Amino acid sequence: MSNEWDEYAENWDVDPSVEQYAKNAFSELLDSININGLTVLDFGCGTGALTQLMSPSVESIVGIDPSSEMIKLLDKKALNNVTSICDYLSSELVQNFPELKNKFDLIVASSVCGFLPDYEMTLSLLKSLLKKDGLFVQWDWLSEDDSSGMGLSEKRVKQAFLASGFVSIKVNSPFIMNSSKGNMPVLMAIGKND
Repeated sequence: MSNEWDEYAENWDVDPSVEQYAKNAFSELLDSININGLTVLDFGCGTGALTQLMSPSVESIVGIDPSSEMIKLLDKKALNNVTSICDYLSSELVQNFPELKNKFDLIVASSVCGFLPDYEMTLSLLKSLLKKDGLFVQWDWLSEDDSSGMGLSEKRVKQAFLASGFVSIKVNSPFIMNSSKGNMPVLMAIGKND
């Protein structure tokens, strides 16, 4: 199954901004949550830049991404506590994959949600995969305006988290990435499953 992200896979891990984004996200994650011994779903894991950083501390990670080329690169990293799934997340997929039937302590989504065709619906599905008191953490480009087509606004994220039933919601912009398009602020959101 070919995917639009397949063409980026080959050079993904050698892009210094990809590594820096993952390191920044991981640092912010550790500042917010004790991840030791947790079961994790890395939603939109790509080649596993964040997965690889989390792997030594957590019990297990299921990485899911629809790009077969990205998943091939994750699998080559041979992380012993990581299981990969190459597919789009859906209710049917959850029913058919035993790895998704167990609830997770933590779900992370790094630079993924802003690209989803239906962010709000996917957020509700992700919440259903969390244990009670489990946490969902996302990082995306921060947009001032939801009509820009690039990133997500704090307002939209807060509304989506509330609509999905998350509690203890925190949304901020913890770091800025320098790119060819200038400085791009990153939004981080955390929500707890009640």
